[in-house]
Amino acid sequence: MSDDDFKPKSITRQTSKEPDPNQKFWDAADDFIRLANEACKTTDRGQVCAAIMYAAARFNAFAASVDAPNVEVFNKEIDPAIKYFRGEFEKMMRENLRDYSDNFKNYHPEKSQ
Repeated sequence: MSDDDFKPKSITRQTSKEPDPNQKFWDAADDFIRLANEACKTTDRGQVCAAIMYAAARFNAFAASVDAPNVEVFNKEIDPAIKYFRGEFEKMMRENLRDYSDNFKNYHPEKSQ
């Protein structure tokens, strides 16, 4: 699987004035979040959540298959790909849950006591 010079283990949104080498990552993520937020206007949030997870799984299956020269090699890479994507998702989920915990009052001022 090609990483196109993407370094997922070092992803943190920069706060400095220096150019962010991962700006395309942040722009794409923001685009998907905007699309999900827009969908929530007409669709149940749980369905949007499930849809975006399905879309990520579908695209990641495609991404995992691209560099395989044949189905035999691809099949041998399925479990390592699942392990990789599961691990990366868990790190990202924990980071975002921690952010929401740290900033809960800012993100949900209506729930302040």
